[in-house]
Amino acid sequence: MYTEFITLLSGRTLEEDQARDLSAKLEAMIREPEDWMLDLESEDVGQLAVELTLCDFFLIGDKIDELHELISDEFAQPLKPFPQRDGDRKMLASEYFAWLDGELEACDPPWALLEWRNGLDDNLHVVIVRRSDTGRILALASEMGFHVSPARGD
Repeated sequence: MYTEFITLLSGRTLEEDQARDLSAKLEAMIREPEDWMLDLESEDVGQLAVELTLCDFFLIGDKIDELHELISDEFAQPLKPFPQRDGDRKMLASEYFAWLDGELEACDPPWALLEWRNGLDDNLHVVIVRRSDTGRILALASEMGFHVSPARGD
């Protein structure tokens, strides 16, 4: 189950043997956490283990405009610039993620952004996945007890 989950979270960019190796690493990290992880809630250990295992695929930012740059850098054809509001009004995270969802859906292939819950800090933790895999990722995450949802900035 971890192998499929990892494959889908990687946007299907990993070879099967790479996904299996990372799956074994993830399973070991969850089953036998490192000493520094023992003070964490068991739920946080699993969440963090996935992020550490797939660190090349997760994007972390404390501000949505900075996160936008990280997301845009993941594409060969950069995304449109961060949308600006008229006047001094800052764009809400929910407004940005709604705008971004449309931009990612228009890509070929269509992509989606998932928000990965991280109870250890206040940053936004996201991963870009194939839109067609979103339902399966959410189902697998639910089965395995991971907290992930479509990025909405709530």
